[in-house]
Amino acid sequence: MLNPFEKVKIPPEVEDFIKSYLNKIPSIGGNTPKDRELRRVKSLEDSLSRYSEFVSTFPKVDELHPFYQEMVRIVAGDVDKLKMCLSAINRAVILSRKVTRQYMGLIRKSQDEEANKLMRQCVGRINSILRKRSECVSWTIQVAKSLRRFKAIDPSLPTIVIAGAPNVGKSTLVGKISSAKPEVASYPFTTKEIHVGHIDLGFFKAQVIDTPGILDRPMAKRNKIELQAINAIKNLDGIILFIFDVSKTSLYSAKEQLDLYEEVRELGKRVIPVLNKIDDKDEKLYEEIKTKVNPEFEISAEKGDGINELLNYVISLMKHEIGNKVLDK
Repeated sequence: MLNPFEKVKIPPEVEDFIKSYLNKIPSIGGNTPKDRELRRVKSLEDSLSRYSEFVSTFPKVDELHPFYQEMVRIVAGDVDKLKMCLSAINRAVILSRKVTRQYMGLIRKSQDEEANKLMRQCVGRINSILRKRSECVSWTIQVAKSLRRFKAIDPSLPTIVIAGAPNVGKSTLVGKISSAKPEVASYPFTTKEIHVGHIDLGFFKAQVIDTPGILDRPMAKRNKIELQAINAIKNLDGIILFIFDVSKTSLYSAKEQLDLYEEVRELGKRVIPVLNKIDDKDEKLYEEIKTKVNPEFEISAEKGDGINELLNYVISLMKHEIGNKVLDK
C-alpha cells in the first residue's frame, strides 16, 4: 500500500506559475495575429490543469484511514483550513477557465490589432485570480509535500509498534528485527519521523514501526514528532512493544518512563513491556521498573541478547490473532 499522498501532483507556487507562463508567451506563434493570441490564451487555460490536478489527486481526508487522518491533522494543524484552501484553489481554476473562454470568444470577434490587447487583459485577470489565492496555494503545497515524505504504512498489515521515551533503543531494536535501517545515535529525538520495516514470515508479512520518542508531559505540550508516535500507537491495529531503558546512562527516571507506559496502556492496545540495555543496567532503576511492570522480556538490543525470544513471542501472538480473524470470517 502506498502512502495515499504519494500520488498528489504538486503544482508550482503562483508567482512561479505566472513567471513561467509570461516567459513562454513569446514562443507561442500562430498563422494570424488572432490565431496567435487564441493559442496563447489556450495555453494558459491548459496550464491551469496543474492546479486542478493538485486538487483532484489530493485524497479526501474524511475517507482516509484514521491513522492518515490524524497525520493530516498533525501536519496541517487545521483540517478545515486545508479543505477550504483546496476548495478555493478549485474555484480559482473554474473561474479562470471561464475567463479564458470568455476572452477567446472576444478575440475571435475582434479585429487583428485588438487581439493582443485582449490576450493581455485575459492574462492579467487570471494572474489576479491566482494571486488572491496565493497564500492558500503556498500553504497547501507545503502541507502536501510534508505528507508525501512520510513512509508508506499499510494499516491492514499485522503491525508491531515500538514505543517509549527518546533514546531508549527503539531504533536499534527495529534495525535488528526488520528490514528498516533507521538512524541510531546517542542523543534524544534521533528518530524525527516514523520509520517502517518489514518481517517476511512466509505466509504473511508484518510491518514494524519505529516511532519517535515521547516525553512524559501533557499532550498539549508535545511537538509534532511526538504526536506522530501517539498517532501510530493509537490508530494502528497492532502489538505495542514499550521499551524501557534501565541502563546506567538512561536519560529518564523510573517515574518518567512508568508514567509514559501507563499513558500508552490507557490507549487500549496490547502493550508488552520490554527492559532494554540490560547489559549495563542500573540496579536501582532496574528494580524500580521491574517491580512495577513485571516484564516478561529483558534484552540488549545493541548486543542482540534476548531479541529472538521476544520476536518469536510476538510472532506467535500475531499468528494467533490472524487465525482468529480467519475463523471469524
